[in-house]
This record gives sequence, C-alpha cells and structure tokens, in this order.
Amino acid sequence: MTKTTSWRRVVTGLIPLLCAVALAGCAVFTPSTHDAYAQTDSDAKPLYLTFDDGPSNATDEILTVLNGNDVRATFFTLGKYLAGNHELAQRMLAEGHVVATHTWNHRNLTELSPAELDSQLQRSVNEVRAVGSDSNCVRPPYGATNDAVEDAFAEHNLRSVLWNVDPKDWKRPDAEALADHLVETAYPGAVVLLHDGGGNREKTIQALRTALPELRAKGYEFRPIPGC
Repeated sequence: MTKTTSWRRVVTGLIPLLCAVALAGCAVFTPSTHDAYAQTDSDAKPLYLTFDDGPSNATDEILTVLNGNDVRATFFTLGKYLAGNHELAQRMLAEGHVVATHTWNHRNLTELSPAELDSQLQRSVNEVRAVGSDSNCVRPPYGATNDAVEDAFAEHNLRSVLWNVDPKDWKRPDAEALADHLVETAYPGAVVLLHDGGGNREKTIQALRTALPELRAKGYEFRPIPGC
C-alpha cells in the first residue's frame, strides 16, 4: 500500500464523522480518486465544471451563462428535482452537457440501510435514463462514501466522481470573491464543485459571468467529466 493510498483511506474513514458535524446543506470536501485528469495534449488546459443539487429555478440561467461562454459541464442532479424537470434536463443534453446522478434526495449514503441505499441509486438513475442520459457517473452527497457504498455503486454500474477544487459557493460568498476564487484556484484537469440547486444561486451565476471569460482568456477549455 502506498502512502497516498493509506492517506486517502484515513480521510475516507473520517468522512462520516465530518458529515455528522457539518452544517446542514454544506458540502464536505474529500479528495477525488484522481488529482487531475490525465492530459493527452500537453498544450491543452481542460477544466471540468460540475454542478450539484439541481435542477432548480437557477439552472436555466446558469445554462444560458454557460452557453454564452462555450462551456460544457457535468450536472449531478437530484432525482426528486429531475423528476419534474425533464424538459430542462433535455436542454442540458442538447447543449452538450452531461446529466448524471447525485442520488434521489441528498441523503448521506454511509448512514443508509442496504435497501435505502439501493432505492436512492435506482430511483435517481431511472430519472437520469428517463431524460435520455446514459451517464453512469454518480456524485455521493457530501462526498461521503465507504466500502458498502462503493459496492452499491458497482452493483448499479456507477462510477463515483468527486472533486478537487471547491470554491464553496454553497456558503453564498460575495460574487466577486467567488469569481476570484474560481480564477485563482483553477488548474488544468481540475474538477470544480459548484451548485445549481440547494438554495439561492444568484451569487454563483454572477461569479460565473465574471470568471468564465477570464478563464477562457487564460486558455482553459471547459469540458464534461471524461467517461461520464
């Protein structure tokens, strides 16, 4: 076992404790299984924007901002909201985005019984398929996972996708500060955690309007998560 693998297991073991003490609605950072996606072109600067907790009333405007900046992103949707927003999800697909699952209703998967865990995954995947997406990617709420959760993902043919840049838009910071954070912490291959649901997303929208042109000017290309 390498030191890196050992470290990741220690952090993963702490996730349930972190989730228990975290404030309601917040995200818990956990390292992804990759530091950054491998680059086949040394000159490329891909950046992978991801959006959690939607779709919501803010999603339509976020899509407009993304489209205006030639951005393709990955949306990790909650099944209970996706169920009433098939047309919006189909717009995501039509504009080149990926629609993936963030489970049914944002429960901490490590705290569920096997039957509850199965329901969270199956119901949400059914909605993803219903809108025409064949994505097999899943983002566990709070980044909380363990061996039982990973086994359930495997049973449902799902691949867990976490993140390695968190601008903390879930804290609803000042839009200018959020935009600065997005620009300053970006690096080629990074997976950025953002939200299009879970509350008022106006600050996120404002920050995207500012940050995306700046990132584009720095040479970044905005792509969906590879393999999703």
